Amino acid sequence: MSESGTQGRKMNLAQIRAFLEDHFPQIGPGNDLIVEAVGSMTARLRLAQQEKHLRPGGTISGPSMFALADVAIYIAILGEIGVGDDPAKVPMSPGARTVTTNININFLRRPIARDLIADAKLMRVGRRLAVGEAWLHSEGSDEPVAHAVGTYAIPAEISADVPFMIALH
Repeated sequence: MSESGTQGRKMNLAQIRAFLEDHFPQIGPGNDLIVEAVGSMTARLRLAQQEKHLRPGGTISGPSMFALADVAIYIAILGEIGVGDDPAKVPMSPGARTVTTNININFLRRPIARDLIADAKLMRVGRRLAVGEAWLHSEGSDEPVAHAVGTYAIPAEISADVPFMIALH
C-alpha cells in the first residue's frame, strides 16, 4: 500500500485524512480509528486499543471489530472513487454518500487486548455497488481474529439541476 500519490486512484492517504477531518469527524484524526495506508483497491486501518473497546474478559468487543472492518472497506472505496474536486460538492458526492448495504463478519479467535489492524481489499467496484473484504489481526500477530465481507451502495451523481430530494429516489 502506498501512502503518497494516487497512482490511478481518486484519493490518496492525505486527501482521505483531510476528507474525514472535514466531513466525517467521528472517524477523523484524533479518534480511535487511524487510516494508516491506502493503495490500489486496498486500505489499512488501526483501532487504537482503549479500555472502552474491551468487553468482560479483557478482549476487544465485537462491535469495535465490526466498526473497524466496516470503515476499512469504506476507506478503500473512497480511495478508488473519490469525492470530486469541487469542495462545495464534496458532501453530496457519490463517494461521500456511499453506504454499507450488507456486511457479514466471522469472529475467528479471541483478539489480544492491543491495537487491531484491518487490511481491506476491494473485490469489485462497479457503478452502483462495491464489494470488499477486511481481515483483522492483533498488532504483532499474523493470525486473523476476524474476517468481514461487505457490500456498499454507491449513489448516483446528483445533478445541479435536480433538487436533492428528487435525486434520492
